Amino acid sequence: MALLRNLAAIVAIAGLTAGLRAGDNLLPLDKDFLVKVASCNNAEIEIAKVAEKRASAPAVRDFATTIVKDHQTAFSKLGDLMKNRKVGVVAGLEKATRDEIARLKNLEGAAFDREFLDHMIKEHKKAIRMFEHQAKSGQEADVRDYAKGLLPDLQKHLKRAEELARQ
Repeated sequence: MALLRNLAAIVAIAGLTAGLRAGDNLLPLDKDFLVKVASCNNAEIEIAKVAEKRASAPAVRDFATTIVKDHQTAFSKLGDLMKNRKVGVVAGLEKATRDEIARLKNLEGAAFDREFLDHMIKEHKKAIRMFEHQAKSGQEADVRDYAKGLLPDLQKHLKRAEELARQ
């Protein structure tokens, strides 16, 4: 649990700002990938925790619980990879994540469920693209293996979010 707190939100010391913002074609690899994944993982955990409390549909709450559990497991594995690399970390959430949490907390009922699922779909599509790129083009074998190993879970999350959104 301490490892999760230490990796809460990742900011690289050397200004590693690789990201997947809309229109940004830069896909991070290796150390940059680890930094981005740590930040995204933490964001998804915190947003899913909000959904565990606020979702109106039991299936959406269950999905949020799955997201928290699976992303905490992925976060733990990520910590093992980061131990051997010189990457600086600081605790806290990125502004975009704080803003998204605040936005979602203002919603209730079906509107909350819909927006939460839309967020999960959008973010998991970005993550899958990033993980596929790392799995194919990464230089560090253990980081490539991490990406390959998590792709099925990300794809399962995306599929489930899309199914719930259609209901």
